[in-house]
Amino acid sequence: MINLVWLKRDFRLDDHAPLHFAALNGKPTLVVYVIEPHYWQLEDTSMRQFTFIAQALRSMATELEKIGAFLLVRSGDVCDVLSRIHQHAPIDTLFNHQETGNSWTFARDQQVFAWCKQHGITVNTYRQQAVFRGKIDRDTWHAKANDWLEQSCYPAPQKLLSLITHHDGLALLENYVGDDELEAISAQRGSHTAAINIRNSFFTQRIRHYRYGISSIIKSGTACSRLSPYLAYGLVSLRDTMQRLYALPSCDGNRDAVLSRLHWHSHFVQKLESEPRYCEQAVHQDLVTLRENEFDPMQFQRWCQGQTGVPFVDACMRYLHHHGWLNFRMRAMLIAYASYQLWLDWHQPAAFLAQQFVDYEPGIHYPQVQMQSGTTGINPWRMYNPVTQGQKYDAQGYFIRKWLPELDHVPNAYIHTPWLYTKLKTDIYDRPSFPPDVALRQAKEKISAFYKAHVNRSETQRIITTHASRKRQKKKVSSNKNTKQLNLF
Repeated sequence: MINLVWLKRDFRLDDHAPLHFAALNGKPTLVVYVIEPHYWQLEDTSMRQFTFIAQALRSMATELEKIGAFLLVRSGDVCDVLSRIHQHAPIDTLFNHQETGNSWTFARDQQVFAWCKQHGITVNTYRQQAVFRGKIDRDTWHAKANDWLEQSCYPAPQKLLSLITHHDGLALLENYVGDDELEAISAQRGSHTAAINIRNSFFTQRIRHYRYGISSIIKSGTACSRLSPYLAYGLVSLRDTMQRLYALPSCDGNRDAVLSRLHWHSHFVQKLESEPRYCEQAVHQDLVTLRENEFDPMQFQRWCQGQTGVPFVDACMRYLHHHGWLNFRMRAMLIAYASYQLWLDWHQPAAFLAQQFVDYEPGIHYPQVQMQSGTTGINPWRMYNPVTQGQKYDAQGYFIRKWLPELDHVPNAYIHTPWLYTKLKTDIYDRPSFPPDVALRQAKEKISAFYKAHVNRSETQRIITTHASRKRQKKKVSSNKNTKQLNLF
């Protein structure tokens, strides 16, 4: 009888509960990753994510060798792979981390656990975020989360009794099984060494620029921690990272600002864990039909391609195409512009952005998309004006000109509003369908009317009870006359 450690988004040895407990019981252990073709053909997955994971797995294979263990990689349906293994080496216990993913991964996990039950295999599942399954009381969630985050991290195993004597199937990582070609030319590398170097450089130097640099598209590349892909795919432990942060000096409040963001990490993932339909339908049921049947595919394509005619929006989108990453404020602006000025239903923009992000974390992505698009019913409407955002964060247009070289001929006075420049070369850069301020006014009128006609106070209260942060619950905001909203952060 053997142990089987099933890897999903946990490509490390430190603070890895499945590896830790598998090593303790002394049985031969098989460490397995399954490439699932159906997953990689979903609308929110992409080659750039697969590439990062392939790099991470090769890096983990190197780390496993140091403790006498080896990695088995297979492609196909997880239950089929487990069945073939079970025939040759009966599985006693399956060790794995809890995953809060999209609906597909949730259904996959249920199938795997049902298969294990059918074959008498024990399943041990451990959390790697402060996220809890089952019915959650948000009044006590923060205390539970803090208690888990303060627990000691599991040490990396010193030795693992391996069932196999060499890595098997690593060559499968060279062949992407999806149907897109979304490579990121300048993406972060998925290796343990890269993750530790990035974390060390942030903790020792870059953190001092965090608070005043994270919103700037120009400064954020270094001011942000850049740990997001390593946290999303578990190359570093969230708990270990936070505990290391607590040990650092305040650094003029920058340390606490980072810690606050990392607490938000689990807060938002808990939303999807508590209500999985977050990734499929407006969480506020009265807002499911907001923007329904008004989707303009041409406007969507222009937004996807960075060709809306609004320079700061287009530059941010093209930056994302290149790097597979964008700072939080600009992510919010992109989805808000699609939702309000272009009045696009959030589903397709959400899937498109998910594909672009190397650091795609469903539990953060979908709740944030719904917040920014106005479908939670409890958050103030986040209606960004991309012209004023651009003037604030790229006053001289350096960023715009780098990513939109076709606007080199436009003077600074018009770089954020080239549609007002009479000499604009419209054969190489088109004008927006509506000026952003005009489109924003129209969006305010539409959403105000919809809220007034459709939003029910009892459903809004359900959202508050189920999902809202309790840190500042007494401070309520009414950003419109139709419904009270909670100021989360």
